Amino acid sequence: MHIPDGLMEPLVLACGWIIALIVVGLSFKILNKRMEDKQIPLMAVLAAGIFVAQMINFPIGGGTSGHLVGAALAAILLGPFAGLVVITTILVIQCLIFGDGGITALGLNTLNMGIIGCFVGWWVFKIFPEKYGNIGTFLGSWAAVFIGSFACAVQLSLSYSLSGGTYGIPFEIAVPMMLGYHVIIGIGEGFITTGIISYLTRTSPEILKMPKITFRSPKEVMVK
Repeated sequence: MHIPDGLMEPLVLACGWIIALIVVGLSFKILNKRMEDKQIPLMAVLAAGIFVAQMINFPIGGGTSGHLVGAALAAILLGPFAGLVVITTILVIQCLIFGDGGITALGLNTLNMGIIGCFVGWWVFKIFPEKYGNIGTFLGSWAAVFIGSFACAVQLSLSYSLSGGTYGIPFEIAVPMMLGYHVIIGIGEGFITTGIISYLTRTSPEILKMPKITFRSPKEVMVK
């Protein structure tokens, strides 16, 4: 799902940067006020694991790629704000050091994989009561990938329309191309995320009981 340099219309890139800077900045501000020190090691370990998973890319076409995202996993374990910081950190490192995703497109990549991935994954997960936690985990992970890919397809189509075909990919190509692959990738991510959460529930339940910074309260203990 990484968008490279030179593919998007500059106005679309600018909008992505504005949204990403505002939301990520607010997340850092919230975490600075509410986050506990014991959450930091988990953030670091999770960032390392997701970083490795994201480096395995599947070429899709049109300059884009598909891969496991890990945003829902980060949000479920850490809460959406801390999860977003983890994914953003990964994207920045991938972009600047490994050239995975363009510098100019970093705002859009953060929007699609970080903001949409974490908050959609979290919201879908929280819809389900505790006894249906596995279903919520699976659907949250799938939705995070699928909706993020749909947003990417819309951005590609919008870039094509605004630039008269100079940038982006036509709607009739971008949407089936992105969604067709990511509906499958999302299923894989759903199984992997559910497996990880289930394993942690059995072996390290204290991780799932750690306070999470959410929308409703500064701290919310989640046990699923």
